[in-house]
Amino acid sequence: MVLRLVTKERLRTVAPWAGLSLLFVLTSVVVGLFGFVNDSERVTIGAHAATVSPTFDGHATLDLGAVLPRLRIPTNTPGGIGVNVDVQETDADNLTELLTRDTLIASQPDGEIGRIKQVIQEMAVDNAVAGAGSGLLVVVVVATLWTALGVRRRSELWHLVHRHERRTEHRMIVILVAMLITIASIYGPGRMRQADVPPTQWQPLFKLLPEMSFDNRLKTVEVASGFSTTGGVGVIRTLVETYKKSTELYGELKDRVAEVSPQLHKPNENEKVALLVSDRHDNIGIDGFAAEVGKAGGAKLLIDAGDDTSSGQSWEAFSINSLRQHFKDFKVVSVAGNHDAGGHVEEFMRKAGFTVLDSKPVEVEGIRFLGDSDPTRTGLGSADTPGDETIEQQSQRLADIACDQPDDKRISTMVVHDPSSFADTAARGCATLLLSGHLHRQVGPEHRVVDNRAVTTYTNGTTGGAAYAFALGYTLRKPGEVTLITYQKGLPVGLQTVTAQPSGDVTVGPYTPLGS
Repeated sequence: MVLRLVTKERLRTVAPWAGLSLLFVLTSVVVGLFGFVNDSERVTIGAHAATVSPTFDGHATLDLGAVLPRLRIPTNTPGGIGVNVDVQETDADNLTELLTRDTLIASQPDGEIGRIKQVIQEMAVDNAVAGAGSGLLVVVVVATLWTALGVRRRSELWHLVHRHERRTEHRMIVILVAMLITIASIYGPGRMRQADVPPTQWQPLFKLLPEMSFDNRLKTVEVASGFSTTGGVGVIRTLVETYKKSTELYGELKDRVAEVSPQLHKPNENEKVALLVSDRHDNIGIDGFAAEVGKAGGAKLLIDAGDDTSSGQSWEAFSINSLRQHFKDFKVVSVAGNHDAGGHVEEFMRKAGFTVLDSKPVEVEGIRFLGDSDPTRTGLGSADTPGDETIEQQSQRLADIACDQPDDKRISTMVVHDPSSFADTAARGCATLLLSGHLHRQVGPEHRVVDNRAVTTYTNGTTGGAAYAFALGYTLRKPGEVTLITYQKGLPVGLQTVTAQPSGDVTVGPYTPLGS
């Protein structure tokens, strides 16, 4: 008898909590899932503004507007989660320029794929939090009412409901029927009417262009059938050819890194390696090669000396997205160049988790850095526009900061875009290694001793193979250079260049020890 009473009392205690837990889970899932499937976000994808929204059809679908066909590719994600990308306006001057941009970006899509995944993950997290908040609110309200009623009143209500159980059942049936009629009146007519437009029919891209060969990624692309597809076969063929040329060159360069890997300096257990890039000028094709060099050389840190874009416009976010994706396992220290000016690029860098140098000494991976973005603004094909200070003023200001550091906190590495910005610091001997880009050609390493302190200056050539300020394309206009920098106890001890040739060859320079 006592056991029955104890068991009954435990059930009375446990049952409300179990019910509240179930209520929380159900409310959270329903609200969160409903919010997720109806969510959308406007982002920059490639050269366009676009609206991204999640689906459960297992495909990434690109709606390219009325001129070009819709495309889709399987996502192969758990639960069949897909995404619809409604591609919208762009700042391209004409259709040819737009299509060329889109195709070249599509040939190296990892950065944009990573960005879309990040957006979908953020939507999922936001709606999961919103669902949990709604579930918690419902639980609190129910628990408050439950407690306020008290045991006696709850018992009375239970007996009242039980006494009129049959009548209540009848009322519930009436209410349920009324709800079904209401729902049918809202949604039914639209479902019963025959659609004016038939469902989208999809066909593989390789069937649309059977005379062409396709890589594994293109083989999974499907094209929406219809007038725009039929009328645009010539355009699509040209875009596929551009895509193939781009992937072939940069694929060869990436594959050949393994062949030259034995020529790279192998760091010992006390050494750390950084990879220096500069003047990519939107050439995301080179990023796979650069990342492969970094991994082969044992690098864990990326130093970006600027000019990742050609005009610093918001649509060029794809260039930073690509860096973030290819170097996702690296820490990144960066500055913006004169072609990155305007604030967009630095904002993209910070959102990507880069350490953007801003005239304050900072330590990353045990290396003490100082630097700043270029003060000059240069558009694509336009003249320089002065910023808040001149290059000469920046050089003097950074030198004052560097020379003000105590001996035990001496600047190990200064990073700027224009080598003129480190001129005063080098002359006064206030940093060990001074790095830059901007010139599109390698200068140095040049060694000097100032007040018994070793100083090395070095300018990296253009990583993107840029002859001028634009390097996005399926060929390299010039050799694309990256530099491996070896550090020991936070100080630079050696440099080695690796260069991608326009011919598809990869050359490795000698390892150059730096003076101590």
